[in-house]
Amino acid sequence: VADLARSTGLALSDSAKLVGLFTKTQGLTSEQAMNLLKSTEALAVANDVAPNVVLKDIADNTEAFAKFSKDGGKNILEAAVQARKLGINLDSVAKTADGMLNFQESLNNEIEASIMLGRNLNLQKARELAFNNDLKGLQQEIVNLVGTEADFNEMNAFERKSLAKALNMEVSDIQKIVSGQKEQKTLQGEITRLTSENELPEEAITK
Repeated sequence: VADLARSTGLALSDSAKLVGLFTKTQGLTSEQAMNLLKSTEALAVANDVAPNVVLKDIADNTEAFAKFSKDGGKNILEAAVQARKLGINLDSVAKTADGMLNFQESLNNEIEASIMLGRNLNLQKARELAFNNDLKGLQQEIVNLVGTEADFNEMNAFERKSLAKALNMEVSDIQKIVSGQKEQKTLQGEITRLTSENELPEEAITK
């Protein structure tokens, strides 16, 4: 735990919370938890995102972890990196997922936003992704739904507010997403590349 804190710049309390989170809720051994967290550090670095910020997002969002984690919690780790790549955080993504799962209200907001924007805002796929705990896929769908930065800049204040309401997000977060689209790249290539043989060995991470 101390090694993880030193190598990532995390507070020791956050490092301990993370290891405990994966061992107690996901049934991983401490070694498996450490390897998963180290691979997330490497994934964050490969995407020009600060590892300590990503890992602290997860440590601070145990409720989101409890609701949406699967595959030993790996999906939450990848979603946290993706969120920071887009300029937002895990809490914002979890809030959007919660909104999508409030089906009746989500449908009402979808219709309202479609009328306000003058186009069909179809949130069905976003709701399915949230239902399946696919927070990384949900973020990609949000990027598709908000459109380009030029599209967003043409919206008036009421249209932006209506879109944000439909996505259960803050307008400021949507602004960050559209501004960061040019720099965003898919995580899948990095996830594939960072196989177990490419992960940092324990000796190196300790040093």
